[in-house]
Amino acid sequence: MARAKLIIGRLEHIALPGLGIARVEAKIDTGAYRSALHFQRLSVRRAADGTKRLVVVFQMGGQRTTKVFRNFKRVVVKSSNGETSRRYLIATRVRLNGFTVRTQFTLFDRSDMKYQVLLGRKFLRGRFVVDVSGKHLLG
Repeated sequence: MARAKLIIGRLEHIALPGLGIARVEAKIDTGAYRSALHFQRLSVRRAADGTKRLVVVFQMGGQRTTKVFRNFKRVVVKSSNGETSRRYLIATRVRLNGFTVRTQFTLFDRSDMKYQVLLGRKFLRGRFVVDVSGKHLLG
């Protein structure tokens, strides 16, 4: 028997517990394959053991945190206007109305955009249905 999918709106409040973000508004973007997160600063550093670390400063939801990622890679992302760019890809948990899902995010400077978090189809698939006429349907 198929599991019922939760109906969410085009905007929802989420938490990013692995990043120390208790509450931030996310835009649900069914046109985007991957999810995207705003970063303030990032740098790649070499650890004492010779491995690379991605150091990222996040500023969202009224909170500022710095996180170090051991597992990351660079991917090519095609924007809605057809331009391609290389972005860092990380994985972290998203909490949405009691559901916690580990998902991948590309990191992008979204400081000139209204929403700092986009949740794409990879996050939504098999779990959620989007009611585009509503927002904050989960509270």
